[in-house]
Amino acid sequence: MKSYPKLIEATALNDYNLLLLFSNGEKKIFDFAPNLSHPFYEGLRDNALFRRVAVTNGEIEWATGQDYCPHTLYDKGVDYTE
Repeated sequence: MKSYPKLIEATALNDYNLLLLFSNGEKKIFDFAPNLSHPFYEGLRDNALFRRVAVTNGEIEWATGQDYCPHTLYDKGVDYTE
């Protein structure tokens, strides 16, 4: 079984991208836009709501109940370098 670093921070960027920081120091960009066509996530098209993303117990979530798998964020995120 693959071991994943813990997600510790998420910041909403433009165009529904998320900047993610993991416990191993890696930063990744995840494009969340493709998910917005799914009925569960369509409310997050409201940019003000999307920007209120939070990390709780290693997972991203929004106050309206949407969440997303941190392992998918890690696997499909693109490495970010400053």
